[in-house]
Amino acid sequence: MKNRLGCLSNKSDSYSDFTAFLPSVPEKSTRCIKLSTEEAIRWTESFDILLSHKYGLAAFRAFLHTEFSEENIEFWMACEDYKKTKSTAKLGLKAKKIYEEFIDVQAAREVNIDFQTREMTRRNLQEPTPSCFDDAQGKVHSLMEKDSYPRPSLQEALKWRETFDKLLTNKHGLAAFRAFLKSEFSEENIEFWLACEDYKNTKSSAKLSSKAKTIYEEYFENDAPKEVNIDHETRKITKNNLLHPSLSCFDLAQNQIYTLMEKDSYSRFLKSSTYQELTKKPMCSCIQQQNSSKKPHT
Repeated sequence: MKNRLGCLSNKSDSYSDFTAFLPSVPEKSTRCIKLSTEEAIRWTESFDILLSHKYGLAAFRAFLHTEFSEENIEFWMACEDYKKTKSTAKLGLKAKKIYEEFIDVQAAREVNIDFQTREMTRRNLQEPTPSCFDDAQGKVHSLMEKDSYPRPSLQEALKWRETFDKLLTNKHGLAAFRAFLKSEFSEENIEFWLACEDYKNTKSSAKLSSKAKTIYEEYFENDAPKEVNIDHETRKITKNNLLHPSLSCFDLAQNQIYTLMEKDSYSRFLKSSTYQELTKKPMCSCIQQQNSSKKPHT
């Protein structure tokens, strides 16, 4: 993937599911929200394509949430909503609210813009128009595109084929693999694995039991919303482990799912159009290499 979508940050002690910021749908149909490989690949074409796709935007918001920088996308979205305001009376109220929440130096979710843009925006509020936040929104858009949307290098993506571990421990690789599994209707495997990784980092003994219960109910119980495919014996051992929760109580099940993904999904991912797109050499790079290999005429 062209960005770090959906990655879990070590800064957080909580597990954020990709669907956390998806558009609201009836609870029963949540599992029906699927992302095709083609859609995910399109997000790599440009930042604007990512933002204009509802699932792309949802995933990007989820990622920024783990990076503690969600104010940037929240401000950008507030500006998009503001520009659609038809009522002149509402325009002034909305403008004031956006300024107080994102622009003012004492704002709860202050965005990082320069003094000149901040002052210009403040003056624009004297006579609010649909375009009064355009400069500030443009600055924040550029900041997100530059900082939060980098494409993994060719060398980085090529390393993912060396071992499954190298894919999972690379934030871009993990994001790409999650998108691929989502397109294959098997995202519960990587989400369970990530939930276990997060669980093992839990410091609070009080939280350990409640987290273990949540993971079991979500991935192990019969008819669980994201039930994973493990054998009866492993399921039984894991259930018994929950009587006295420890950091290792899901290890057996996690290793089984890891092996399943490594054996089955990993090989398909490396052959997928998602991965092929990321490891495709840019044409200009190929031309430069050809030119540099030619000896100059004397």
